[in-house]
Amino acid sequence: MHVEALSPLQRGLIIAGGALLLPVVVVLALLFRNQFSDREAAIEQASLQRVELLVELVDARLRGDLQVMRVLASSAPLVSGDFKAARERAAVVRDATPGWTSVALRDSATGRVLFEAGRAPESKPGKEPQPFPPPPPGGSVSGVERIGAGCPCVRLEMSVLLNPKHVLTVTLDPSVFQDMMMRKMPQGSVAAIVDQDGNFVARSLDYSNRVGTPATVYVREAAAKGGGGFYEGRTFEGFVNVTAYAVSQISGWSAHVAIDRDLVAGPRARASAIMLGSAIFALGLAGLMVSYAFADLAQRRREEAQLFELQKVEAIGRFTGSVVHDFKNLLAVMQAGMNQIMRETGEPKTRERVEMVRAAIGRGIRLTNQLLSFSRADGGEVGDVDLGDLIAGVEDLIRKTVGRGVVLDIRIAPEARKVRANADQIELALLNLAGNSRDAMGGQGRLAITTEPDGEMIALRVGDTGSGLSPEVQEQLFRPFFTTKDPGKGTGLGLAQVEGAVRNAGGTIDARNLSEGGAEFILRLHRAGSAVPVAVASQVAEA
Repeated sequence: MHVEALSPLQRGLIIAGGALLLPVVVVLALLFRNQFSDREAAIEQASLQRVELLVELVDARLRGDLQVMRVLASSAPLVSGDFKAARERAAVVRDATPGWTSVALRDSATGRVLFEAGRAPESKPGKEPQPFPPPPPGGSVSGVERIGAGCPCVRLEMSVLLNPKHVLTVTLDPSVFQDMMMRKMPQGSVAAIVDQDGNFVARSLDYSNRVGTPATVYVREAAAKGGGGFYEGRTFEGFVNVTAYAVSQISGWSAHVAIDRDLVAGPRARASAIMLGSAIFALGLAGLMVSYAFADLAQRRREEAQLFELQKVEAIGRFTGSVVHDFKNLLAVMQAGMNQIMRETGEPKTRERVEMVRAAIGRGIRLTNQLLSFSRADGGEVGDVDLGDLIAGVEDLIRKTVGRGVVLDIRIAPEARKVRANADQIELALLNLAGNSRDAMGGQGRLAITTEPDGEMIALRVGDTGSGLSPEVQEQLFRPFFTTKDPGKGTGLGLAQVEGAVRNAGGTIDARNLSEGGAEFILRLHRAGSAVPVAVASQVAEA
């Protein structure tokens, strides 16, 4: 049929059909392309989620062990030098904590072992003890050690409260991380956990022969970069793969999950071929549709990334609640032991010391209840609180928190004492603010806690002489898990708890820099006996 023989209506229909065919081809091409891309993205995303979850689980376990060590290192027998009682307590804690193989106390100045519950790798007959540097204030986590008594093992160290030269050392069986990894990894996957030195802590293949030995060069190079993502490599068994990895900012350990390279490269190559063919066939219109599709896909991925961040924060909150719950159980065991000692002894000094320990345990239980309340987003009961009595009751603990180098100035105005709040949450808020001020001042300076009337409310002010707050920090100050401290020295939950305590009471909180230097937090709380305004109460309920 000749074109001239076609009627205008027929030519119009052909042109219209062709014009409609082009976007149909582009749409079909995009559908196929998205199918392959989504399949690739789903594989990568699932693998990345697994390694990030595994790193979070490892960090939660290490933080929990260090938290238990911190409690043990601040116990009365260790602080007072009663090593016999301290060893008995250490043995009880070791037996109650899965994975702990030994607990030892050493003098860092001489290297001498003061006591040992279980057999630690350091206990090598015939070898002279050597001095060693004490760990940082928050404790330290070593890499995995393969050779030595009680090994393979991971060593955790924590200085004793008020006596940093006495170092508490716990050896941890790395099989706890192996079990943790195998429970979370799919059947048949190739996965590993690697310490900060590039040695295997856990591995899904040949674990017993590989634990404590160096990983492949691909694994070590990726772990040295930090962060997370993907890299191509080859396992010791010759498996060519694309590996998802994530590195902990707290411990420096990393998790790795290998993916068959064909599962990633195949969809990527087919998607590229489809896009190239559709671009040639559809010309400019195809390019326009592809640009729109890319923009839409990018927006969807941004939304997925935001959703993933929310899910990650929620998961960390659940892990925090689980660790705190276990710690609370340990405190309950300690409390029961103190109660039994109190019933069985008639020695006045012993009873006095037991009372001190029981008081400390009671405060620890209150703190764990507050942390559990925070992790469950449970506001807590609000009532009338006397700030003068509350601050007087927690003053000694604040002084211990800030240290001897910080001058504590407390001024409670008689007309600004009684507020509506949750007493436990306000205590925890003051301790968090005091700890942050101490860090900001480097342990030297002045901390002022004052109250004053502020219109219909009462202002509780906490100010220091530190370096102040930068605009970037002020914008994110109360975000959960935001911290300016070095990895391993802060959780980023302190100021979020402070803001939650004030919000739960229907109040407001502000932070500002002082003209004379330093920063000040202003907690505005309703006066005792007053009702929280309806608008504020509804905001608290929604929050």
